Amino acid sequence: MNTLRFIVLSVVLLSLQGVWLNPAWANDPPPAKPAETKDAPAKAEKPTRTFEGQEPLFYFDSKRRPYIEPFHKTDEEEYFVCRGVIGEWFRQQMAEEANMLAAKDGLDKVTGSTCAVRLVATHQGKKLPIISVELYVNSNVMRSCILGESCPQSRTVIMYVLDRTLYRSYFITDHERKVRRTYCLDNKGKILAKEECWHHFFDKAAKEKPKDKH
Repeated sequence: MNTLRFIVLSVVLLSLQGVWLNPAWANDPPPAKPAETKDAPAKAEKPTRTFEGQEPLFYFDSKRRPYIEPFHKTDEEEYFVCRGVIGEWFRQQMAEEANMLAAKDGLDKVTGSTCAVRLVATHQGKKLPIISVELYVNSNVMRSCILGESCPQSRTVIMYVLDRTLYRSYFITDHERKVRRTYCLDNKGKILAKEECWHHFFDKAAKEKPKDKH
């Protein structure tokens, strides 16, 4: 995904509010333990339910950060385990949606258990990180996508909020089969377009804009 797309997407995403990969890693790795420091300020307590009594979509603080430490990080990206960061019901829903889209090309399924939340640093607007959920078909693919030079298969979900409604951009790829698909889904899991949501709504707005009569 190019820089422009990340910049556009950085204005979206949810106002709702290490260990490393070992060869046997099949599901979420255990969260990294924070370094011991004296008199460290206490982190805000993680919420467990919304005011409606339902599990939140994400467990983020006011700066759009998880309440746990990343298990891997680079200069621009941080990776967190999905467990404890994404509501379990929402993780399962994304896995089902990813499998529905991947099935169109006969690609491998994901269970949702091998999963990472990726934060990408931004330098625009409020400078809040872009959030993507990475679902992997197995731990070998996860290791290659995060550590390696290539990503054999991707099932990436980026959130897009418009008019207080949550949409999702899905990126479904398989390098060996030369498959690269992009979809925009609405908040009910219906396919709106075969392109990123921001692109879909940008094009839609442009078509609906009144033409200048002059």
